[in-house]
Amino acid sequence: MRGILQAARAANISRAPKYNLLVCFDAFETLYAPKEPVHKTYGQFARDNGLQHASDDVVAVYLHDRITTAAKEYPNYGKHVKGMDPEAWWMKVIKNIFVDVEPSLSNAAHKEQLDDLGRRLFHHFSTRDAYKTAPNMPKLLQSLKHHKSNSKLDNPSIDHVVLGVISNSDDRVGGILSSLGLDVSPLRFQRESKQDTHFESARPVDGKSYDIDFTVMSYDVEESKPHKVMWQAGEMLARRAVAHELGKFDESVPWLKLYVGDDIKKDVAPAWGCGWNAVLLKEFITEHPPDERLKSLEGLLTMPVTQLLAGEPRMFTVNKLETLVEWIVKKGLEVPAGSADADNSEERFKLVKEIE
Repeated sequence: MRGILQAARAANISRAPKYNLLVCFDAFETLYAPKEPVHKTYGQFARDNGLQHASDDVVAVYLHDRITTAAKEYPNYGKHVKGMDPEAWWMKVIKNIFVDVEPSLSNAAHKEQLDDLGRRLFHHFSTRDAYKTAPNMPKLLQSLKHHKSNSKLDNPSIDHVVLGVISNSDDRVGGILSSLGLDVSPLRFQRESKQDTHFESARPVDGKSYDIDFTVMSYDVEESKPHKVMWQAGEMLARRAVAHELGKFDESVPWLKLYVGDDIKKDVAPAWGCGWNAVLLKEFITEHPPDERLKSLEGLLTMPVTQLLAGEPRMFTVNKLETLVEWIVKKGLEVPAGSADADNSEERFKLVKEIE
């Protein structure tokens, strides 16, 4: 009798659904944030560069306006302007800010001084020097991506984890994350125009497990959040990432999709609208607009990940990245597969093959 029961239990386990888990993050003010207000850094660099009239308060007056003006005149960081790349775009913004602060700097004699200031600021904000992270952020993401269950489960509820970044930004996100200690795959969604339905990317090393499997940046995609193509691009890259890491992509395995960001309108609500579960991470934000659809994840931490995420997509809040990661590990990666609450054949458990 015991043998029959064991065989029946094994049969049930083998039939229990397992999921792949796709977790994508916003970058700025989700995974990292400036160590100090940006206008203060600009002001300090300017004064160090001999521009003594550049007080922090005066810089703050012009910073936002000049960025907004440049975005209108040279959209997408000047990507389609001959001779302009993100560095040249930001250097132009910086020059215009400080000419506003001190009009005499428009004289050609100050060109080299302003160019030097622009380069220094651009490179400062391209590395870890400019940013703080959530406590232990790199180690938390590494533990999520590369977790090996201490219980040595034969049949975990989540079979494979893919981590990505989906961000409204220029092309520096991967480099910033690398400087913060993460091993970032070169896999990116890159296209030359909004009309392109296919993308190109550098090829990851086959068989390698990266900390971050791919990056989706608005600069590359030619659209920005909250446009749905940003999340569609993430799903396409997730397919490619699995194929490179595991050598194959199994269409039959259902997917749970989770997006984590700091903005309801640009991150959480549109991700939810694309069929993803979404989390508002409050690590770096102090307030947000009320939204009755948001539920506190802290009150649901006893629930298995597959049970909470396999139903209709939901929107959550969580105060700390550490809380989110620990929940996924303990209630997802260390939990045996069990009965599912949803039909795995539904389209929302699959990854898109192309953008619409």
